[in-house]
Amino acid sequence: MTILPASRSTLGRRKRFRGQGLVEFALILPVMLVVIFVIIELARVLHAWLAVENGARFGVRYAVTGEFDEAYCLIYGNPDGQCWTRDEEDGARIPSIKDTARAGSVAILRDETLLPGQPRFYKITVCSNKPGVVYFPPDSDTSTPAECQPTEDPGGPGDRVSVTVDFDHPLIVPIISSWWPKLHLTAKREGIVEQFRVARVVGLPATISLPSFTPSDTLPPTETSTSTITLTPTETRTETGTATITRTPTLTPTPDCSNIYISSMWISGDDEVRARVVNNNAADAYLYWTRLRWDDLPYGYVDWFRFPDQYYDGNDSSSPTTVADTWVWLGGNSNETWRADFDGEPPEGIYGSFTLTLRLEYPGWGTCEISRSIWRARPPTPTPTRTATWGPSPTRTRTLTPRPSRTPTRTATWGPSPTRTKTHTIGPTRTRTPTDEDVTNTPECLDC
Repeated sequence: MTILPASRSTLGRRKRFRGQGLVEFALILPVMLVVIFVIIELARVLHAWLAVENGARFGVRYAVTGEFDEAYCLIYGNPDGQCWTRDEEDGARIPSIKDTARAGSVAILRDETLLPGQPRFYKITVCSNKPGVVYFPPDSDTSTPAECQPTEDPGGPGDRVSVTVDFDHPLIVPIISSWWPKLHLTAKREGIVEQFRVARVVGLPATISLPSFTPSDTLPPTETSTSTITLTPTETRTETGTATITRTPTLTPTPDCSNIYISSMWISGDDEVRARVVNNNAADAYLYWTRLRWDDLPYGYVDWFRFPDQYYDGNDSSSPTTVADTWVWLGGNSNETWRADFDGEPPEGIYGSFTLTLRLEYPGWGTCEISRSIWRARPPTPTPTRTATWGPSPTRTRTLTPRPSRTPTRTATWGPSPTRTKTHTIGPTRTRTPTDEDVTNTPECLDC
C-alpha cells in the first residue's frame, strides 16, 4: 500500500525535467541560430574578399602585357576592325583589362549599374602614373570607390599601372543586416607595363648594330706591332689612343621609340591643326611618312603640311591625307611644331575628330611610329545669329503701315458717288408714272 505515493512522486519529477529541457532549448535556440548565421556570413565575406583580390590580380597581370581585345577597336569605326593609333589601342586596353578582372572575381553578388554605397555595388578602376593623371584611393569608411582623374589610363611602356576593385558585399544575417547592410571590400594591385611597343620598330634590331663595335678588336694587332721594340711602336700607341673612336658609339645611345612622341595636339583658329613633336633621343630623326584623318569634316580640303617648313601642297579633299617619301629632319633632343592648314572649311571652322600618325626613321637603327588624336565639338553655326540680325526687317513693314493711312484719303475722293445717285431709278420713275397720264392730259389742255 505504500508503493502508490512513491510512484506519484517519480512521475511528477519526470514531468518537471521535461518542461525544464524545453525552456532551456527555447533559450539557447536564438543564440545557436545567430552563431550559425555568423559562421555562414564569415565564410561569405572571406569568399568575396578572395574574389576581389583575384580580380585585381588578374587585371594587373593583363595590363602589364599591353594586350587588348581587337573587338573593342570596332567602336572607332575602322573598317578592318583594328586599332590604328596608340590612343585607340589604349582605349581598347581599358575595357579588356576590366573584362579580365571580372573573370577573376567570380561567384559574388555584383551589379555594376548600382550607385556607390548600395549593396552589391561593383567597380573596376584602371589608372597609371602618367603626367597629368591623378589617382584617388578608395575610402572604406564612406564606401567611396577609387577614382582616376581626368580619365582612366592604362599606361605606356615603363609606366606604373594599377587596377583597383571595389565591392559592397551584402550581409544576410537577419539581425546584423538591419543596421549593417553591407561591407565595403577593396583590393589594389600595381605593376610596371612591359616594353610591348618595341615590337613596332621596323628595320635592324639593336643586336645587328653590334658589329660596328667589332673594329675595336683591331687593337690586338697594335699589340703585335709592339713586338718590334722600335721607338715607332710608342707612336702607334698614341695612334691606338686615337683608334679608341669606339667611345663615340657609346656617346650616342640607342634610340628608343618611347622617347619620341606627340606631347600635345590642338586646333588653332578656324582652319589649322597643330601638334608638338618631341624627340628626346640623342640621335636625329627624319619624318618620311604622314597621315591625317579628318573623317567628320563635311567639306573642305587640306591645303598644306609644315614641319616647320612646308613639305606638302596637294589640296586633298578626301580623308585620310597621306604623304610619303618626305624626309624632313628633326634634331636630337629637340621638339618641333607640326601644322596642317585647311581651306574651304565650314563657316564655323573645322571640327570633329583629327588623328595624326607620323613615321620617323633613325638612320642605321630603325623606324618609330607615333600618333595622337584630338576631337573638337561642332561650334554653333553663325546662321542663327545672322537670321536674328535680319529680325529688324519688320521696320520695313512698319514704314508701309502709314501708306494705308493715305488710302482712306483717297477713298474720300470716292465719296462723290453721285454716279450712283445718277444711276438711281429716278428716270424710270418718270417713265412709270406719267407716260399714260401725260398723253391724256395734253389733249385736255388743248381743248380747254
